[in-house]
Amino acid sequence: MKVIGISGSPVKNSNTDRLVQAILKSTGLETEFIKLSQKRVQPCIACMACVKDNVCKVKDDFPEIGEKVRQAGAIVVGGYPPYGTIDGFTKAFLERLFSLRHRDGLNRGKLAVTVVTGIGRGVPGLDQGSEQLGLALSMEGMEVLGQLKVTGTTECLICGYGESCPMSSLPWVFGEDIEVTPDKFCKVEEQVEIWQQGQNLGKEIAERLATGG
Repeated sequence: MKVIGISGSPVKNSNTDRLVQAILKSTGLETEFIKLSQKRVQPCIACMACVKDNVCKVKDDFPEIGEKVRQAGAIVVGGYPPYGTIDGFTKAFLERLFSLRHRDGLNRGKLAVTVVTGIGRGVPGLDQGSEQLGLALSMEGMEVLGQLKVTGTTECLICGYGESCPMSSLPWVFGEDIEVTPDKFCKVEEQVEIWQQGQNLGKEIAERLATGG
């Protein structure tokens, strides 16, 4: 049975992407990775046209993605929390899952894992984003096996103005040491405990699907 990975991160080869893909690989099963920023998935428009047949009628990329989710035995969903809430790409995807929910609850019992990457280190957002993503999938009737929270690289290290911008997150995260240096950039592979948890969750997905849940 296929496992689908979804990433709401628009950053090329991001920490979120890499952990989602690593979890998929560790299942040893047939998988597919979908990067939402490379697709066109708008928010739900509440037209209710899906209620009779569970097929979204909005003409964008979601109906194809939704069918893949419907057929999958498990999904791994990753996102990030700008402004303390889950990102727009991931939120739109979650809203559109309503087309699989109404009347028949087609995602009930599906296995799920969440990955959320945020600044962390005392900056609000990471816990909130993870909670929101897990709650949304649980409301679809999925069984959330695990929720991974990754410490990421603040955009203020990359934009070129982080050391001087009055809105910079660098003082919040690093205190007085706001110089942009390589050691401040975060890689998920170096977060050994989180990375191993991802490997274990991938194996758990495979074991659960092999035994029928």
